[in-house]
Amino acid sequence: MGDPGHDGSVESDRRRFGRRETLLLAGAGLASATAMPAVAQEGNETDGGGNETAGGGNETAGGNETAGGNETEGGGGGGGGTQTVELVDYAYEPGTESPLQIQPGTTVNFVWVTDNHNIVVDSQPEGAGWEGHEPIENSPFEYQHTFETEGTYEFHCTPHVGLGMEGTIEVTQDAGGGGGGGGEAGPAKLVPDEALTLLIATIVGLVAVLSLSYVFMKYGGTAGE
Repeated sequence: MGDPGHDGSVESDRRRFGRRETLLLAGAGLASATAMPAVAQEGNETDGGGNETAGGGNETAGGNETAGGNETEGGGGGGGGTQTVELVDYAYEPGTESPLQIQPGTTVNFVWVTDNHNIVVDSQPEGAGWEGHEPIENSPFEYQHTFETEGTYEFHCTPHVGLGMEGTIEVTQDAGGGGGGGGEAGPAKLVPDEALTLLIATIVGLVAVLSLSYVFMKYGGTAGE
């Protein structure tokens, strides 16, 4: 017959190692459960980004249809890209509060947002030949002109000139993508938000596993002895 004391020690060791393995497995499961939602969220956001990109493409196509406009002058589609000026209330936006700066070859699309407006040219560079659009139109009329000649173009709206509806367009090689454009782009993110979320979730899971392992290694062996 074996030594009862020895048998009890072996059984205690078995229980100790059994508890350790169970705790380690539970900790690993906790880490996996913590990380998986972050992975799923990253996948969902990536899919959503694809949908938004596709939507952007559709909007661009719509922009091409609008580019046809009601009236086009100067060839359209110049090498300087396209800018939009809205005729709204008593202003050309942009153009009234500050000059619209564009590069030569830029096509400006004038869009009637409100009613009873026109474009009467006051002054322009020699040889430019821009006639504006003097007939008074209502929303949603559109008119395009491609500005090829460098210099300053000044114009006004006949019904609202007394209310300050005057505009200025400056055509210059130094124009940085046209007036009224968006501000400077912000600094690029070094780490995407999705990757950062996944990293934090992984670290939390690992810390949980190590903490549980330490507690059990230090105290688990004495429980129930």
